Amino acid sequence: MKNIFLLILVLCAFRSLAQEKKEFRYSVSYVAASVVYVDAGRDQNIAVDDTLRIFHMTTEIGKVMVTAVSRHSCAAQILSQTTPIAIGDDARINKIVQSVVVRQDTVKTVAAAELKQTPVVQREMGNDENIISGRVGIQYSGVIAEDSRLNLSQPSLLTRLDVRNLYGTGLIFSMYGRSYYDLSDIYSRYGDNSRLKNRVYEFSIQNQDPEASLGYGAGRMTSAYVGGMGTFDGGHVYYRYKNVTTGLLLGSKVQDRTTGVDANSKNGALFVNVRQGSDFLHQYDGTLAYARQLVKDKLEREFLYLQNHFMMGSEFSIYESTEIELNDINNGVKEKAFKLSNTYLSLNYYPMPWLSTNVGYDGSRTIYLFQTMKSISDTLLDKNLLQGYRGGATVRLPYFMSLGGNISYRTKKGDARDAYTLSGTYRISDILSSEIGAGIRYADIVGVYSDGSNFTLDVDRTFFYMLSLALRYDYYKYRVLSLHQTYVTQTATVNASYRISRNWYSSLSFDSVFDATMNSYRIYAEVGIRF
Repeated sequence: MKNIFLLILVLCAFRSLAQEKKEFRYSVSYVAASVVYVDAGRDQNIAVDDTLRIFHMTTEIGKVMVTAVSRHSCAAQILSQTTPIAIGDDARINKIVQSVVVRQDTVKTVAAAELKQTPVVQREMGNDENIISGRVGIQYSGVIAEDSRLNLSQPSLLTRLDVRNLYGTGLIFSMYGRSYYDLSDIYSRYGDNSRLKNRVYEFSIQNQDPEASLGYGAGRMTSAYVGGMGTFDGGHVYYRYKNVTTGLLLGSKVQDRTTGVDANSKNGALFVNVRQGSDFLHQYDGTLAYARQLVKDKLEREFLYLQNHFMMGSEFSIYESTEIELNDINNGVKEKAFKLSNTYLSLNYYPMPWLSTNVGYDGSRTIYLFQTMKSISDTLLDKNLLQGYRGGATVRLPYFMSLGGNISYRTKKGDARDAYTLSGTYRISDILSSEIGAGIRYADIVGVYSDGSNFTLDVDRTFFYMLSLALRYDYYKYRVLSLHQTYVTQTATVNASYRISRNWYSSLSFDSVFDATMNSYRIYAEVGIRF
């Protein structure tokens, strides 16, 4: 009887372990050209090939796949992004967890496979309590170049604020802005004669309750349903019935460089979204939208937007987004058309625990804007092919080693010749339990206008759970065909991230660019608080 009584007391105190899927949130600590670093590693149950969803405030802006992991940080390859990923954005992942109720007001949550790790404590919120998150940071960006016209010196203040359950209403308030003082001689290059500039990238209030049939939002925002619209000032409203959501979006386009609004521009879209699936790993999410952009009440652009995302278990996923132009210009005359403009397709397959593969297509073609007489053209950079077919595979080896290979191929389509990039990567993490990781990458590059090769070496190390240090060296040698001239560009980069306390953080990035035509030095520093 005594043992039974003790058992009942233990069960009352701890209850039982229950498996469930939880969403864990981490933070982007650094962003490179195609790789982001997240402040979570093996101790937070992150593993190679995990897929993290990246959120800017409340809006999902991209997906990344983990390629290397240390104890407290990881590197991830960008799979897709609707807007540029930035330091401080949320990185979220769903994991099977065990929940242990210690008291009625406290829940400790840990991953099922890692119960020995320090748990994440989640405090229950009151019905009327604001759930506040965000960050405030003081930043500095500087460039010193041999050509003084390219010099830059900008101290700035950045603020991000996300308030959920605003005063118990269930609404979400989001704000993201930056104020900076431009000390350079070319501070008025965009037509702004003031050195002090204020930029507001997001300022909105929204109702996104997944259980509610009616949703709405107003302010400066980016639509989670309609890509291609960019950031706009206006609002949207949608109605959800079971797994089908229909809605309307209206607003004015926000200028990319100044974040000002052109009162003569009007954007609108109708969309329908369908979601099906029993859980996060088995679901379909698809959207079809019809969008129009007007300038002075005349047609600027008209297009269809399609987005489809399939999750077929943990082994296979497909993501696709496409914009279809409904008008074109032919010999100076506007005519009806049906042609692809911006297209992104990615198929991810993990047939074995030690193997991951990816194939896809990236397309970005010229879009002609009929009223402003501008063209948003396809951009081809030799080191990053933004249009063409691509494929890659990563093999995980013992002792935290991995081998990867990638190919990008673009047909000439009117250019002088086809273009392609072949690359191979070797990485090793936590060498001899030293917290040191290293990677080597080599790429053979055949561009439309040049041939080249690229060699990259990087080393990273975490110290005392607080300081992360990364060193990178990049050697790019290329030959411009039309000039019969060979050039070499070398870049040495140092990245450091120091967690001052649980909330206070700091980061520093410095690189030197040694080029045959012009040398330059760049620095970025930030200190701030997350809350």
